Amino acid sequence: MITAQTAAGRIVRTLGIAAALGAGVTISLSAQALGGGTKNAIETQIADLEAMRDKFLALAEAFPEDKYDWRPMEGVRSVQDVMSLIAAEGVLFPTMWGFDKPDWVADGGFRGEMGRLGELSKEDLIMEVERSFNHVIALVEGLSKEDRARQVDFFGLTVDLGTAVSLMANDMHEHLGQSIAYARMNQIVPPWSRSDSE
Repeated sequence: MITAQTAAGRIVRTLGIAAALGAGVTISLSAQALGGGTKNAIETQIADLEAMRDKFLALAEAFPEDKYDWRPMEGVRSVQDVMSLIAAEGVLFPTMWGFDKPDWVADGGFRGEMGRLGELSKEDLIMEVERSFNHVIALVEGLSKEDRARQVDFFGLTVDLGTAVSLMANDMHEHLGQSIAYARMNQIVPPWSRSDSE
């Protein structure tokens, strides 16, 4: 279960690591992933979420169903757990900002939704990951300038909603990296990294 202290610590660590890598490298890599062109902050957030959605879906498909229970060691999330968590974050993080949870989401916060998602087949979980990302992308697309400036509490931080969206994306990127590591440890090449000969 995610606690406010754990999530805030992860967000702060992620921001610190990004800063330590250097703004130039981080911006360059992010720009490449977003396809170039001219984008404002909102368009960049949306393009980033769309790119993450596509990568999570590609990885979720690439893992054989019999590897969904795999975890690198005891006490660490499994593939199923990580995919369930990312699906839960896309629908539950916005509830922390004052938005209603979708009707399909289980009661009981992260514990309830993770329980529901953890029981799903690979195929059904992939559909939930996609539905979750589409939900949060639509929400971000619909934010007005006033919405983005509204102050919200997010894991003990008081920030404007636009910043909360960025913090959510930072957390999701951490889990994307985790999923890539899980894939590589299982000899699965992320689909977007495959050469023509693979």
